[in-house]
Amino acid sequence: MAIPNLGAMLPALLEVLSYVGTGVTVLADRGEGLERVYVNEASAAAMGYTLEELRARPLVDSIAPEQRALLLEMMAGFRAGKPVPPVLEFTAAHKDGTRITLEFAMSSFRIPDGVAYVMLLRDAPHTQSRLSLLEADRIGLVGALSAGFAHEINNPLTSVLLNLRLLRRHLTSGMSLASQPAALRCLDDITTGAERIASNVSALQSLASRRATAAIDLAAVVSAALRLAAPTLEERAHVIRQIFPVRKVTGEESRIGQAVIAMLLFASSGFDGETTNISNRIVVSVEQRDDDVVLEVSDNGRELGSEEADHAFDPFYRSSTRGASIGVGLGVARSVAATLGGEVTLAPRPGGGAVITMRLRATAP
Repeated sequence: MAIPNLGAMLPALLEVLSYVGTGVTVLADRGEGLERVYVNEASAAAMGYTLEELRARPLVDSIAPEQRALLLEMMAGFRAGKPVPPVLEFTAAHKDGTRITLEFAMSSFRIPDGVAYVMLLRDAPHTQSRLSLLEADRIGLVGALSAGFAHEINNPLTSVLLNLRLLRRHLTSGMSLASQPAALRCLDDITTGAERIASNVSALQSLASRRATAAIDLAAVVSAALRLAAPTLEERAHVIRQIFPVRKVTGEESRIGQAVIAMLLFASSGFDGETTNISNRIVVSVEQRDDDVVLEVSDNGRELGSEEADHAFDPFYRSSTRGASIGVGLGVARSVAATLGGEVTLAPRPGGGAVITMRLRATAP
């Protein structure tokens, strides 16, 4: 059977994508600014324009002013060889003056004098007919954490209920002076249990709720992510924390938390979940390196295979060992970091295991 001419099929393919409402944009970057090579009606409509209106406007006008410098810097990094994330979320300027968040699935290829990008608009901002890749990943991560989170809530809740019953017994028996210390201990235990529950719920809310971009403390985000993931991680390995004070980074707390949890769960998947060895280690470090804030998650689990290293950032990639059942995977972590002008890399750990590193630009001191 002869293989059809894919080049000849391209116009028909683009027509079908436009017909089903999928936005398609093709950009070229030759080092002199982004050039719009192709755009269809669905992409124009997402920003409130007709196709003719959008084509007549400079490409940079489609990007929210506060994100233009960051996007150009990101593209310069891609030209220099940085990996292109599978999905990119950025803020666009709508025709009516409002800001809208667009999520594009991305692919890139080299052209003689630069890089070309094919970008599919995954979900128009006005419809909820399907989940975006980032939202699907967040739901997957919450599902992966749910069993451990329920256990983490149930333990202090059981203590709170038990101590409430004991305290009620003391109060109804006309509390004597000798009974007061025991009653105070009940109150202390109730307070401790309630604070533990509140802390865990707050960490989950940070992951589940979208918030505005702000200057945030990556060390605090990592600590909250560790509280959520601890029941899952500690079943498989001893977690060593090396978290130092760092300058703040600019971003959205829930998105960065999402990336951090994906990194933690990828590390934990390097161990056999049925057998826990006392020598299993996951080391989580946060530190300042020049003008970057760096999160490094390393483990001494299974050796990172070449296939896993090559495909770990592909959306929905599943190997038989690492990365199973942890949401979409490290691709989203890379996308989150790239949107903030940073990067996520994966490398084998000397002696076995893997090292995942996220670098984000620190705010000005």
